[in-house]
Amino acid sequence: MPKVERQDIDNLNAVLTVTLEKSEYEPKFKTELNKYRKQANMKGFRKGKTPLSVLKKMYGQSVLADVINEMLQKELYSYLEEQDIRILGQPLPSEDQKQQAFDVKNLEDYEFKFDLGISPDFQVQGADESTTVEKMVVEFPRETLEEDLQSARKRHGEREAVEDDTIKDNDMVKFKAVEIENGAPKPEGIETEFSILISDNTDEALKEELKGKKHGDTTTLMMSKIEQGRDAEYIRRYYLNLEEGDEREFSDTFEAEIIEVTRIAPAELNQEFFDKAFGEDQVHSEEEALEFIREQTSKFYNDQAEALASRQIQDKLLEQNPMEFPEAFLKRWMKATNENVDDATVEQEFERFRGNLQWSLIRNRLVEDFGIEIDQNDIMEAARRRIRNYFGGQSMPGMEQIVDSTAARLLQDQEQVEQLSQEVLTDRVFEVLLEKVSIEEKKVTLEEFEAEVQRVQSQLQAEQAAPATEEEE
Repeated sequence: MPKVERQDIDNLNAVLTVTLEKSEYEPKFKTELNKYRKQANMKGFRKGKTPLSVLKKMYGQSVLADVINEMLQKELYSYLEEQDIRILGQPLPSEDQKQQAFDVKNLEDYEFKFDLGISPDFQVQGADESTTVEKMVVEFPRETLEEDLQSARKRHGEREAVEDDTIKDNDMVKFKAVEIENGAPKPEGIETEFSILISDNTDEALKEELKGKKHGDTTTLMMSKIEQGRDAEYIRRYYLNLEEGDEREFSDTFEAEIIEVTRIAPAELNQEFFDKAFGEDQVHSEEEALEFIREQTSKFYNDQAEALASRQIQDKLLEQNPMEFPEAFLKRWMKATNENVDDATVEQEFERFRGNLQWSLIRNRLVEDFGIEIDQNDIMEAARRRIRNYFGGQSMPGMEQIVDSTAARLLQDQEQVEQLSQEVLTDRVFEVLLEKVSIEEKKVTLEEFEAEVQRVQSQLQAEQAAPATEEEE
């Protein structure tokens, strides 16, 4: 058996020396060469009859390197597992490890030295009622719920003609317009009919003017200023209704009559509306509709509130569980595993890396302490949630089949599977922590809650942008 020796430098650094003797790797080397021999089809020799001396000369060094590397990795990680040594990153060849020159003519014993970064030994402190976090609870006054119900009625309403009222936001206004030249209708000028929606895209000056007008009134339109972002091609096609190839010149000024104004009339509070807006047979009255909205809205904001509370828990656990790390080793490992990363970048990114590593160790220990396990169904459901989020988190008729097929394709990528697995484990850890720590509820208004969400998001963005900013400076 290959010999593995451990030398502890300190509590966080160690060196493993693996010795592979000739007698241990030579049989495997010969076996692999014979495999090449059976497959080799070289000029001057029958298939499978190429002399081993020729194969050694051509492929021997490469085959020997592969054999030794395979045995080395197996022995190295078997030793770490048997001795229950928890390491950070992966073993790195020691800096004083000499380059091995594999001479197939003179096989010898080989010695390999690896530096290890040892994971700190700790028990998680604070993952119980001794830790107190604040959880915000959003209060929704009845008028807010009524506003949401009114919005739902408008979404499911129908447009109706309005003749006696002045124009308002979200009205659809139809014009009959005539091209003007020198203050009068242009001879053989363009006549057109088109509609616009009074919205944020409408020119502000025109919007204010139209809000004082109604069906049957007239106004002067500057075609280039009706809506923001409309180019000449759009104007010709949608305002002037000119066919492709019609290259007539036209002035920007049109005299327009408002020939139709339509406005969405909210849907009636009947069962047809309730089924469309809230799902079949879920709601049967206005009061039930308001309660449904309250429950759904509360759930949405409760999920966000738990996310904010989870961040507090994470911050407190990081504070209560300080750790020492083998910094020199980790900086070497960061460079070794990231191409085109220099010393300056490593120094710049290290504090963030250190914080992420600390949390990763805490989370992994809690997975063990809490006995958390996940299976393929958990990962599949996480993939489904991710796909639904691409559609705004909404479930629409016929969408689940698309979600399932897309999620199945996603899980064919092992990297995605690992990423989803880590997300599920993290979610499960926080679920348990929210049950174990002490929660103090704080009732807040929606405005106060959204301000806190924005503050946390800005803080996260600043943390993520910090290294880039420092580099620019």
